[in-house]
This record gives sequence, structure tokens and C-alpha cells, in this order.
Amino acid sequence: MTESDNTGIPDLVLIAKVKEGNRLAFKVIYDRYWDSLFTAAYKLLKDQDAAQDVVQEVFFDLWNRIHRVEISNLGGFLFNATRFQSLKQLRKGNVLDIHEERYQQILSNNSIEEQLNFDELQQTIENTLDQLPEKYKVVFQLSRMNNLTNKEIAQELNLSIRTVEWYLHVTLKHLKSTLASPAIMILGLMGWW
Repeated sequence: MTESDNTGIPDLVLIAKVKEGNRLAFKVIYDRYWDSLFTAAYKLLKDQDAAQDVVQEVFFDLWNRIHRVEISNLGGFLFNATRFQSLKQLRKGNVLDIHEERYQQILSNNSIEEQLNFDELQQTIENTLDQLPEKYKVVFQLSRMNNLTNKEIAQELNLSIRTVEWYLHVTLKHLKSTLASPAIMILGLMGWW
């Protein structure tokens, strides 16, 4: 593959080449989607630097996880990843001048299909967590949903930090083995792995 012959190459061919370690194929994907992903992130975040950071993170995760995911629609996959990463930024309050009201407005503007997909993912996660012992589930929720540190969780539940780390390790391993690849990628972008 040379740089001059890359414009008409289908996404699925590029994905296969990237899985083989072809950096030029990754650059083609990057060049093909950067502007539109940046625009999507900027519409949500209203912050140029934050939007650039989000898109960089999406491409970084794509490169690191492409061997573990099956992607049939690269554009849709990248746009969903960008949207989730942007919402993660808003939820963490990493973007100046964006408040809870803006976050709620974005959530309320979801299409029915997007909301159903997100609700389905949440239900699948809950069902997967329900298969684990209660302590594992509680530790995971305190860590990933309440954003407590391992030390804070250990203190709150009167456990050792090593035990908390073990519970999280087992729970994440169980989630990864149970969830479909796109869900794993989305949760990775949300900072769960």
C-alpha cells in the first residue's frame, strides 16, 4: 500500500491491514475520520482542546484495541466511541464552562435507537454483574460508578487494598469474557479498563 493509492480503499480492508500492523492504513483511517470526529466532539464539548483530546483518545484506543474488536461499520464505531468519550469528559467535569445542565441536554437529545443501545448495554452489564458475588459487585460499583479509589473502597468496606484490587480484577475479567467486543471498546473508552 502506498500513500497515493489510499483514497478508495474500503474501511474493512483498512481495518484488516491495521490488524496486521500497517501504520499507513491506520493513517488513512485517521485522515479519513479526524475532521468529522473532531466536529462531533466539538458540538458536544464546545471546547476545541477538549475535542482534540477526545479524538486523539479515540484513535489511541482504536490502535491499541483493534485486535480485540470486530468492526463492521468503522464510521459508526468511531462516532459512537467519540460520543461516549465526550460524555465521559463532561461527566468528569474536565471541560470548563460545561455544567450538568449541558450534560443532561445532550443525554435528552439522544435518538431512540442510541438510547435503546445504551440501555441494552447497561442491562447486559447489570446482568453480568449479578452473576458475581455481592461484594465483587459492590466494589465494582464503588470504583467505576462512584469513582472511589481502591483505598477509599477498602476503608469503606473494611477490606484490604489487595482484596479490593482482586475483586476488581475478577469483575473486569468476567465482564470482558461476557460482553461483545463493541461493548468492551465503549467501556474502555469510558475508562473502565
